[in-house]
Amino acid sequence: MRLMTAGLVIKRTALLEEAERCCHALGNHTVIEKNDCANWSNFLDWLQQMQPQVLLIDVEHFQNIVEERVRQVKAASPQSMIIALHDVADSQMIISAMRAGIDEYFYPPLENNLRQMLERKIDQHVRNQFLTNSDRKTIGFLSAKGGCGGTTLACHAALELGRRMHQTGTYHVLLADLDVTGGNIRFLMRSKSSYSVLDAMRTGQGLDVGTWNQMVSAGYQGLEVLSGPVNMCVERMPEQREVERVLNFARARYQWTVLDLGCSLTPYTMSILENINELYLVASPDVLSLYQVKQIMLELEQNNYRLDNLRLILNRSVEYEDKLIAEEVQRMLGISTFFSLPKDYSGLAEAYASGSLLSAHSPLRQQVSVFASKISGIEDQDKLAGSKEPWYRKLRVTRGMSYELQHQTTTT
Repeated sequence: MRLMTAGLVIKRTALLEEAERCCHALGNHTVIEKNDCANWSNFLDWLQQMQPQVLLIDVEHFQNIVEERVRQVKAASPQSMIIALHDVADSQMIISAMRAGIDEYFYPPLENNLRQMLERKIDQHVRNQFLTNSDRKTIGFLSAKGGCGGTTLACHAALELGRRMHQTGTYHVLLADLDVTGGNIRFLMRSKSSYSVLDAMRTGQGLDVGTWNQMVSAGYQGLEVLSGPVNMCVERMPEQREVERVLNFARARYQWTVLDLGCSLTPYTMSILENINELYLVASPDVLSLYQVKQIMLELEQNNYRLDNLRLILNRSVEYEDKLIAEEVQRMLGISTFFSLPKDYSGLAEAYASGSLLSAHSPLRQQVSVFASKISGIEDQDKLAGSKEPWYRKLRVTRGMSYELQHQTTTT
């Protein structure tokens, strides 16, 4: 189920309550965000970040400058359908609003007409493509089982994407830990914020730029991090509308949103998958991991998930086994390997022990850089000078040099 965001900017209490009842009557299809519009400039900032599909606004906020304020609203959120609400049928106001570019005008009783219009908007929203801005992407990393390296890949891929977005001067990247019962991004990324993704999901008054900036942690070029909760025992799992609230806000703010989804599938994870463009399923080349890949694919099919959005990544692969494993995976699972990553146990252990991510010289980090270029179509402009050969070819040269050195030592 794909949710529609409705922004309610209504001054009069009775009118607000009636509009809320119409939205709630739509069940779980709508996310409601409210703004009291106490300050017009702050309201426009909120609107620019929220980008609701539908904006219900009390004509009291137009203050006899309808045309100018409608122009400002459309500039802040061009895709929003603007609905003016009034407590009376004021013909002069209706004409003025329509001339200014208002899409609809309603007055009490709202129950039937407003609800029917919102239902039509929801149907249209579901039929449309998920992203209004096709150049913005939300991707998720899911481990086939614990220990496959999905979190490690999510962190380093977000880091590499952030570098590329910073170089091009476009929107930055968000890395969000949606594994709310056991996520490790707070530790790996050394997050400095005491807030978590649950705080963002359960913000009662809706998200704004000031609140968001307190919740995310920076420190990496072009990248901001929204960590999981410190406590692993949560009172309840997040609801879909709460997840939607955060992801809708992130899409308006970032070019790329990278999600760590933990391992395996749950009803909570399935509710998130509807909100992402591509799912990267991370597996290691062993029987148990590949068996879990098969089970996950079957579960996705049963839940009508489009498998053409699924990308399989084989982690900790060995160069001389890559082709054989890829062919076996294709035969057994009916899915090709999208990308392969090398082993780097010692590099990861050293990096995490020192409180950092992999160095740019790490073979694994270099391959993640290639992966980031592949999915973004943008090369790293600050790439270190050196050989452009694949990581496995470099390893082969290193092994040969080691053998020659040992042979020379032995003969001498």
